[in-house]
Amino acid sequence: MFEDETKTVESTGGVDNIESSLQELVEYVARGLVTSPDDVQVTQTQKGDMIVYEVRVADEDKGRVIGKNGRTAKALRAIIGAAATKNEKKATVEIID
Repeated sequence: MFEDETKTVESTGGVDNIESSLQELVEYVARGLVTSPDDVQVTQTQKGDMIVYEVRVADEDKGRVIGKNGRTAKALRAIIGAAATKNEKKATVEIID
């Protein structure tokens, strides 16, 4: 029914590679949620030992990224937090107004 799709990714294990992969993951998920994927911008900042991914979307898409009672934003933070923890990092996502 489904074709077995596998993708091999060579990793050097470097910190920049992990952080850029997390940023790509945030961007991929955010673009999938919005109606204007070209307006999605993700920037990375550092606050102490925490990596913060700031997501900016079009005004009409903010509700889609935040979700009802913030559920979508919480789920996105959980995904990124789990992926970061797997690589012994700390990360979160902020939706910027």
